[in-house]
Order: sequence, then structure tokens, then C-alpha cells
Amino acid sequence: MISQTKVLFCTNGLTALAFALIMPVMTLYLVNGLHVEPGLIGVYTVITSGMTVLLSQRLTALIDKGVSPKLLIILSLFGIIAGSAGFALSTNFWHVLLVGCVIMPLASSSIPLILTIIRRFADSTGKSSTKLNSQMRSSVSLLWVVGPPIAFFSVDKIGFRSNFYLSAAVAVVVLVLVMSQLKDPQLPPKSEHESILPGLPKVVWWLGGIMLLANMANSIYVSSMPLFVTKEMGLSSAYPGVFFGLTAAVEIPVMLMVAGWATKFGKLTMIRIGFLFGMAFYIGMFFADTLWASIALQLVNGVFFGIFAGLGVTVMQDYAPETIGKASAFYTNSMLVGTMLGTSVMGIIAQYFGFKAPLILSLVMLFCAAIGLWWFEHHFEPRRSQWRQDQANL
Repeated sequence: MISQTKVLFCTNGLTALAFALIMPVMTLYLVNGLHVEPGLIGVYTVITSGMTVLLSQRLTALIDKGVSPKLLIILSLFGIIAGSAGFALSTNFWHVLLVGCVIMPLASSSIPLILTIIRRFADSTGKSSTKLNSQMRSSVSLLWVVGPPIAFFSVDKIGFRSNFYLSAAVAVVVLVLVMSQLKDPQLPPKSEHESILPGLPKVVWWLGGIMLLANMANSIYVSSMPLFVTKEMGLSSAYPGVFFGLTAAVEIPVMLMVAGWATKFGKLTMIRIGFLFGMAFYIGMFFADTLWASIALQLVNGVFFGIFAGLGVTVMQDYAPETIGKASAFYTNSMLVGTMLGTSVMGIIAQYFGFKAPLILSLVMLFCAAIGLWWFEHHFEPRRSQWRQDQANL
């Protein structure tokens, strides 16, 4: 029997690989494969993301009520398989939209479900949730080193359909692994008064807004970059994969080290430093005029997203210890809504101002996230510290 840490690491990483073969190429698929106007990218993203938010929040709430996380993850993996096959068989925009609305919400729910079971596993075994979340998130980056390059290379050489079938095949491997090796974490029984789940604290909603703005900045760049590279720079569709791969390669060591940095300097301080790297990256990309400068800047982006993604979910879970499932889903959904808004706005801006202009909006959104974090640190965090001190004195 494989250790549960290894099973979770492989499950998290391979699920990310399945998505890495789909998500980075979707804008390219809609515009180049189905000849959709860039403005309709927003229509697809808003509708599918909205459906995903509603479903994933409900599914992860079931974990807090005692439903088996393993069963829910299995259902979501079937969603990835069906969704990938659906995209492969689509011949127009409305087919893709139907798959995105009906099947992909279930598939995308696999992400918060896995995050929830990872936190449950940490709590049940006494492991550090910050360290474990960072390690598990590094598995995602590890697969994103190879996932996007494989996706863009396969699209360039054998077409979109084969790439989507490859994603389905990866999901089948994960499904077999989960069904044969994954165990539900053992949790202490809840008392009668704990059976009624509290709502998310207000502070978590504020944190969710910060995560939303930061991921909106990232998604604007991620969705516009493949189109900018292929249409304005005139490069092969394999190059966006190189950009994504370099960023992910830097994210891995950053995520592995950020838990130690957070212990020494504080989680919020590290996230603030990450935001500074992100703003420097967007400024640099806007003014970069050579391919090699753009490639070098991906290293800066890797530091930004490595810190942000490595600590974000742990911070939100820390502020909602009684509802880990809800907090994990809320984190994922805030990231998802950020992706939805970012991709939608990118499509509109790119249609009228080109595929480089959205970088300005990325900078503005990340600056707003930094302001939100500053407000959080000066208004919410002192209250939490005082509450902890009062509890210790009781």
C-alpha cells in the first residue's frame, strides 16, 4: 500500500496535469480552432465559471457534513474524462459552451475537493498544514512544467482533439489511483453542538476578495499571452508552453521554501512580497521588446505565483478552522471568479486594443490586491491577535 502522502501528491499533481492539457489552450482553441471572436471568450468563461462556483461550493460543503471525500473526488474525475472527450468532439462554440456548463463544473470541483482532503489529512495526522499545502501545491507546479509545453506542442503537431483525449487518459490514470489507493482521512467525531456548521467568518470573505484580485491579474496574463505570442509576435504555438513551463519550474522551489519563510517572516508578509514580484513582472512584460527578455521575466512571475499559490489556501483555512471544506471551496471559487473576470475582460480589451494591452490591467488588479492586503493587516489581523490573547488568558 502506497503511503497516503504519496497518493495525495500524485493525485494532486496528475489532476493538475489533466487540467494543464486543457486550460492553457482554451483561448487558442476558441480563436484558432473554432474561429470564435475574442469577445466570446468572456461569454464562455463567465457562464462556465459561474456554474463551477455553485457546484463546487455545494460539493465541498458535503465533506464538512460527513460525506466521503473519496467518493466526491471519484465523481469529479469522471467529470474530467467526460469533459475532455466532449471538447474533443466539439465542432462549434455552442458545443464547447454546453460541455463547459454541464460537465466541466463537476470536473473543476476536483480541485477544492483535493485541497480539502489534504487539509483533513494534515489535521488527522498532526502534520503542518502550511508545509503540506506548499508541498502538495508544488506537485501542481511540477506537472505544469511539462503540462502546458506538452499541450501546446501536441496542438501544434497533432491538433486540439488529440490533446483533449490525452487529458482524458491522464484523468483515467488518476481515477485508478484514487479508487485503489486513496483513503478517507480519519477525523475525530463531532459533538452535537458542532454538527451545525457555522458560516464563513467575515475575514475570510475579505481574504477571498484579495485572492480574487490577484488571480484576476494572473489570469489576464495567462489567457492573453498565448494569443499575443502567436498573433502579434508571430511565433509557433509551442512557445507559450515554454513560457508556462519556465514559470512553473521556478514555482516549485519557491513553494517548497515558502513554508519556512512564512514561519520566519509571517504568511501575510510573504504574500505581500509576492505581490511586489508580480507587479514588477507585469511592468517588465509590457516593456519587453525581445523574446529573450520575455523568457527571463517568467522567472520573476514564478516567484510571484509560487508565493501566492503556496500560501493562499492555508491562510484562508487558518481563518475558518471549523469549516475547512467551505474555506477550501471558497478559496478555489475566489480564484475561479478571478479567472472568469480576468479572462472575460482580457477578451474585450484584446479585441479592441491588442493582446499586450491587458498587461496594464493585470498591474492595476494586483496593485488593488496589495492595497486590500495592507488594509487586512492593519484592521483585521490586530483584532485576531487580540482575540487569541484573550482566549489564552481565559
